Amino acid sequence: MRGASATNGRAMFDVLPGGKVPLKDTALMGLQNVFVMTGCFVFPGIMGKSFDLPVDTVADLYGATFIGCGLTTLLIAALFGRMPLVAGPYAGVFAALLSFGHMPGSNLGTGFGSLCVASLLWCLLAIPIRGVSGISFLARTVRNPVIAGAIVMLVMMQIADLAFPHWLGKTKDPTFPLINLGAGLVTAIVLMMLTISRVTIFRRLALLIALAAGALTFEYFHAIDFGAVASSPWFVLPHFFAFGFSVDPQYVFVFFLILVAINIQTLTLMGVVGKWTGEEMSPARLSWGVFSMMLGSALASCIGAFSNLPYPANIALLRSTRVASRQVTIATGIILIVMGFCTKVDYIFVLLPVPVLAAAATVLFGMVFVHGVEMLGEADWNQRQLAITGFSLMLGFGTLFLEPEVLNEFPLVVRLLLKQPIIVGVASLVIVSAILPGRPSRVVEEPLPTPAPDLALTAQSLQSAGGSSRPNPAPAHGAAGGA
Repeated sequence: MRGASATNGRAMFDVLPGGKVPLKDTALMGLQNVFVMTGCFVFPGIMGKSFDLPVDTVADLYGATFIGCGLTTLLIAALFGRMPLVAGPYAGVFAALLSFGHMPGSNLGTGFGSLCVASLLWCLLAIPIRGVSGISFLARTVRNPVIAGAIVMLVMMQIADLAFPHWLGKTKDPTFPLINLGAGLVTAIVLMMLTISRVTIFRRLALLIALAAGALTFEYFHAIDFGAVASSPWFVLPHFFAFGFSVDPQYVFVFFLILVAINIQTLTLMGVVGKWTGEEMSPARLSWGVFSMMLGSALASCIGAFSNLPYPANIALLRSTRVASRQVTIATGIILIVMGFCTKVDYIFVLLPVPVLAAAATVLFGMVFVHGVEMLGEADWNQRQLAITGFSLMLGFGTLFLEPEVLNEFPLVVRLLLKQPIIVGVASLVIVSAILPGRPSRVVEEPLPTPAPDLALTAQSLQSAGGSSRPNPAPAHGAAGGA
């Protein structure tokens, strides 16, 4: 069986994980990986706007995000899991940080500090002892498309208010409403057109081209001051716990639950790529892969960066380029770290108008949400599963509309949990599925679609591709295409 898997990997890829690639090609493919990591270019700017952070602090957020992604990528590609996976920001942790940071008496320092502790707890659970670790039970949920799809949809709904409302802007903005709407519309249309383009280079650079088009449109009607880029230093070291450091045990508990989604994603993609390449994925190796992601999360939180997870769009690039070399993945990590230290690169993204970023987020979040719907289609639905999933999704969505005075009647930890749709929805899905009698739905095996953009939170649709020996061409439709 192992020999058959290896033969299948050689048929699917020109270069396997341990293979070498010429230096020039390594650098170009590493840059290509960076260009499809949409979360890196969107999340820091939106967080800065949400908290009205100074320009210098937002630039530090961009730098920390690039460095955090690079470190986590190096950990899983070179040191522990040793798999060609690229790590990017996870929307679930991003949403939780926004929520916690805005709570009365709280701040981002408490959010990042608690995230660091929660990540270290997962590190301890992931260390394999005699080949087995505390995360082994998660493997049983990895192949459940209902849970995977619910996670995607719930997280996208949680951060939906960061999309169109920020695109439209506020009445006090000098560019409200026409310039905001116009520049954002240009961004959204260009992004959608390039995402469905048949030209590979346009698809891979779709986000950056769309942001540039939107920024130029905005600049035509309202000048953007690029003086900060010219006056900024070339290189700056990251600031450790720039927002302060404190830990709230209740925040730690909530983050601990949210990080489950990252661990599921890691187990899923390691298994899929292992099947494609013929690499053996033992329980110990899978555990070390989760360990690398959680250690990266702990280190990233120390410099004010988000937790990361393996990005499905980068996995799609393995198939489209037929190159699965870890050498390329390691180069991607190095490039990201260099970008993080280069302040001038960070300032370029800081100066992008918020309506332009929010318009791009509107397109990307919507595509990922629909990808979650697509993942639900992999289940063999029956009346029992319809009732349980519908109830759980509506319960999760409903937490977004709870009145503050209602939440204030509950203890803090309950309020924190009720403000996280992903926890309420997925927990109810698992619990009700366990206690309600009847036959659970079966997974319907489907051919592999190209994964949704990088903001996608799981890669359940990749699971069914393990037996195929031919790379799938990128589809011409937007819902399944990578940015």
